[in-house]
Amino acid sequence: MKFVIFAVSLTIASLLGGLESVRAETIQSQDKRYTDNGDGTISDSKTGLMWMKNDSYLHSGHWLNWHEAKDYVKELNAVGFANYFDWQLPTKEELRSLFESSKTNGSQVGREMKIHTDPLFGKNGSGSLWSANENGMHNAIGIVFNTGDTFSGNKKSRSRKATRAVRIYTDKH
Repeated sequence: MKFVIFAVSLTIASLLGGLESVRAETIQSQDKRYTDNGDGTISDSKTGLMWMKNDSYLHSGHWLNWHEAKDYVKELNAVGFANYFDWQLPTKEELRSLFESSKTNGSQVGREMKIHTDPLFGKNGSGSLWSANENGMHNAIGIVFNTGDTFSGNKKSRSRKATRAVRIYTDKH
């Protein structure tokens, strides 16, 4: 009987986005800026933003172009990721707020590029994340998490790019 209950719990957890979704405890970053809410999200006390713990590459296993990044965020809202329905593609300023040169999260998948975000975030995802900002008709802006620099790339390019959805953090845990 205990095995059946565990198997049902594991199945429900998988449907809700993994075991992290059902874990109630919260974990803070070493500097206390970030809180892992245990539901696939991380809250930032400095900016008042809530981020997906994993970038879209870690979450879906696919690199995204800018148009697909927008669709990805729409899908998060459609399914109510972490029981929220107001996810957005971040601005370049919001994304840049995650860059911390003194911290190393991991390396971009398949490369030596170091990702400089808090280690509380998902490890070894994309080092280049799309923002909502556009640069003309054919290009969009993103942030490179090895250097903190802004990039302007063709909106159709998937070249090792992803995004990390964000929302305004209104409730305190």
